[in-house]
Amino acid sequence: MTQTDVQTDNGVSENGAGAPIAPSGETLKNVLESLIFVSGRPVTPKRLARAARATIAEVQPLLDELVADYQHRGVHLYYVAGGYQFRSARESADFVKTLVAPKPMRLTRAQLETLAIVAYRQPMTRPEVDDVRGVDSGSSLKMLTDRGLVKILGRKDEPGRPLVYGTTPGFLEFFGLSSLKDLPTLQEFSDLTDEHKALFEQKTGESIDIAAAELAAAEAMEQAEEELIAEEEAAIAAAEAEAAAEVDDDDEDGDARVDEDEDEDEE
Repeated sequence: MTQTDVQTDNGVSENGAGAPIAPSGETLKNVLESLIFVSGRPVTPKRLARAARATIAEVQPLLDELVADYQHRGVHLYYVAGGYQFRSARESADFVKTLVAPKPMRLTRAQLETLAIVAYRQPMTRPEVDDVRGVDSGSSLKMLTDRGLVKILGRKDEPGRPLVYGTTPGFLEFFGLSSLKDLPTLQEFSDLTDEHKALFEQKTGESIDIAAAELAAAEAMEQAEEELIAEEEAAIAAAEAEAAAEVDDDDEDGDARVDEDEDEDEE
């Protein structure tokens, strides 16, 4: 047996690096914990399974155990944006901020309205967002895109080929959502507890006025409906005017033909 064969049998390659051995049981659980810890973004079960040289069926039960293990600790394991990520416990937020002092992402009311419209009704074009809000949303969409909360999905197949917008995985991560299905309904938003209202204000820098929000939403929808009706009426009027113009042209052509026939008869 050569020295190379001995190294191979011992799990060591020619360059001295150890060949990873597929872990199992508690060892696999520790590997998953390490992989999630070193990742700066949420990691999907599929990616974790690939990195740990295991199957998703082997990985998922261990991930559930890890979530339970960290449930009562200062660091929790959350499932957000389709993956797993370690985050400090919410009840420790005030103390954590004194140490790391992160710069919060501030959203203006206009940006928040635009983001909500895109999140609930995506995919949407800028004109469609403008119709709902009743004002231009170009600057808000640009800012949300720059901050990684909204992205361009493509172009809509209609005249002008307008850009189509939708939310990003960063949007889910920022708001702690596993998917868009976790977005609250208007009723759930109205029933927010004081704790969640405080968290909302901390995240967005905006205070919550439920009555004003509902009134603004109702006014925006009413205005959008009125604008849609006005556009339909304008389109009908334009079509009628075009049809009338065609009839007038036909009448003029008919009169011209009659005059020509009369001139020929006289000759």
